[in-house]
Amino acid sequence: MKQIGIQNLLIIFSHIFFIWIAFLAVQTLDWDKILRPQINNNLGKLLLIFVAVTLGYSVSSFFISLIQACQNLVFIL
Repeated sequence: MKQIGIQNLLIIFSHIFFIWIAFLAVQTLDWDKILRPQINNNLGKLLLIFVAVTLGYSVSSFFISLIQACQNLVFIL
């Protein structure tokens, strides 16, 4: 039971870490070229956060699935 709790804690930290990395990466883009200048600045920041969460969660889920698949390869042998 304790192992499941530790695994879930690592998954949460993985999601937070990759969302943070994605947020830093998305901030480097020039959003003025992508979005129209008429869009409210707060709406642009909200869009930036949503894109970072989506990208970070997707990358984190990919790596977690990859690690779990590698751990399950032991059962083939």
